[in-house]
Amino acid sequence: MKKIKRRLARNELARGKLQAQKARETLDSKADDFFKNAYKKFSSAALLDSEDGGIFHYWGLVLYDQAQRKQGKEAKELYQAAGEKFEKALNLEPDNAKIMNDWGAALIEQARNKPDKRAESFYEKAKEKITAADALEPGLGAYNLACIHSLRREQKACQKYLEQAHLAGNLPSVKYLKVDQDLDNVKNEKWFQDFLGKISEEAEKNLKIEEREVEIEVPPEGKQKNISNSWWRKLRRS
Repeated sequence: MKKIKRRLARNELARGKLQAQKARETLDSKADDFFKNAYKKFSSAALLDSEDGGIFHYWGLVLYDQAQRKQGKEAKELYQAAGEKFEKALNLEPDNAKIMNDWGAALIEQARNKPDKRAESFYEKAKEKITAADALEPGLGAYNLACIHSLRREQKACQKYLEQAHLAGNLPSVKYLKVDQDLDNVKNEKWFQDFLGKISEEAEKNLKIEEREVEIEVPPEGKQKNISNSWWRKLRRS
């Protein structure tokens, strides 16, 4: 009976994920209907299998997604609900670094919308969660830690964690780094511009190497493999 419930729960979770994807792809108010449908599916999945931390983790991520579209009280309530789901997920999977990191990312967003004094407590909580995630999976939380230190105008620490994220392969693309508002406090610094230049050169070299490898491995029929920028993996903050 338990196996059947788990299978049904996975099916409901999959349906919820589909609704969440539709919400992400919808830019007008209709997105709220898709978010609402997603939460119904997640709720059904949780009732069927209350011991699956993955259900609550994904539920928290979707609440976080919706919160980023809102303002004021509505955003606050959604962020709070996301935190509750992350906490539930972490209680079920206490050593899950990804849950810790995503919870920390949600706390960073909450801090951005608070006055300085109130923001600091959110940054501290976020740092605590992300540092714990990074201890379990080195490099996983490095980019988010860099963002925290940038927002707090802590230049050296920001640079340190950007380098760590790069070495761990958890750094977003150069294009994303240039537009991420969390890094606004360091974007005009020489070390940051040098850092962007360095990773751009590395990316170009890697692309040329991969293109040469593809040429060598072209099968007799002339079909080529797809070239992907696999050396960059954007760290999902939401």
